Amino acid sequence: MKGMPLISVVIPVYNEESYVSDLIKSIKQQTYKNYEIIAADSSTDNTPNILKKLNVKIVTIPKTNVSSARNAGIKKAKGEILALIDADYILQKNLFKSVVKAFKDDKNKRVVCMEPRSKLSLKDLKKRDIVKFRILNELIYVYKRVSFFTFLPAAYGCDFCRAEAVKKSGLFNEDIDVAEDKEFFSRLRKIGKFKMIKQHVRMSYRRHSKEGAIKTGLLYFFATVSALFTKRFKFKFKSIRRKSKKK
Repeated sequence: MKGMPLISVVIPVYNEESYVSDLIKSIKQQTYKNYEIIAADSSTDNTPNILKKLNVKIVTIPKTNVSSARNAGIKKAKGEILALIDADYILQKNLFKSVVKAFKDDKNKRVVCMEPRSKLSLKDLKKRDIVKFRILNELIYVYKRVSFFTFLPAAYGCDFCRAEAVKKSGLFNEDIDVAEDKEFFSRLRKIGKFKMIKQHVRMSYRRHSKEGAIKTGLLYFFATVSALFTKRFKFKFKSIRRKSKKK
């Protein structure tokens, strides 16, 4: 596809049988078709079978942390654009097209990373929590936009990066278990700008819902401080994955 840059979608996957098919289907519905999907998988549930049925390229890895999984996928990627997407997202169908256009319009290659706006996914949310998380989501959106002008961008979950910029800044630090994205994107930000685009994605708040928004927020805060200054944070998230309902 001459003139159409390849997008390499890298998805770290561990026991995501209840979520990953929604993401893959939303990728396959993209109006922009020049992409590859790479799942770095260490699952023990039905996730690998789901990925195989959806014709996803699988890189099987030992279960370590998300940094190792992302790095394994990035090393296999061939695209000019790296899409680093978590397994519980759902994409708007014109997202890839908008990302490619935005990168092409940036003639001087000043922008190294783009992120769509996140909207609330209702999956696994209790009805009583919907309003609370909608408010939280709007606050996070404002925080993200402001942070993109600083040297500590709050980018995570669904990000599109220039592969050449990632090569210069270096891969994810595999010694960091939580807030690894903060440390990674702080290095990428030194090379160029971050940009928020108008397209949106659906984002799961399953961790906030299961473990509590305040507790999760504090965890990320302390993890970010530790990741930036010591490059190490060994806290492990409790498992929050749901099994698929049997029919």
